[in-house]
Amino acid sequence: MTDYISTKDTAKLVRVALKNAFPGVKFSVRMSTGTASAWMNVSWSDGPTDREVSAVTSQYEGRKFNGMTDGYDDQRSALVAFDGEDMPRVVRYSCDGINTHRDYTAAGYRVAQHLISTDSDHKDLVVFTPEGEPINNAAVPHGIYVAGHFHDYIYSPVHIAQVILHRVNLCTVTAPTR
Repeated sequence: MTDYISTKDTAKLVRVALKNAFPGVKFSVRMSTGTASAWMNVSWSDGPTDREVSAVTSQYEGRKFNGMTDGYDDQRSALVAFDGEDMPRVVRYSCDGINTHRDYTAAGYRVAQHLISTDSDHKDLVVFTPEGEPINNAAVPHGIYVAGHFHDYIYSPVHIAQVILHRVNLCTVTAPTR
């Protein structure tokens, strides 16, 4: 027999899984409302990459949206042994999808500036103050090669940081101090 786990209870499980996977990182896990009530939103600052967080959260999705068919694809049931249970049981999560969003703090922006200064083809480019504040009138290049990746279509200092830090786990990086 399959047990169905509500989106609200799934959110609790997601919080615990993220806390165990990324200790020290504060996550916000919120359920959507209205017609999207079976969806969750997970957000955090700095910390792990979106891909790393999605690897943890994706196992709690009962269905995934398929943009090609404009519908949902069912995920398989999971065999789970909860705390205090001797035998695992078959469960299906009622969550239709989990959206993730990562923000960056001044510490993250300092890491981006450090990567630009040490590992880019524009080592003299300064787009953040030593405090990690964006220099909004800074001239930005159309493209930049940083840490082994080329980024183009750049339109602001914050966007430079976003494309650079997209692949950087800030849990494992020591940010340069001011």
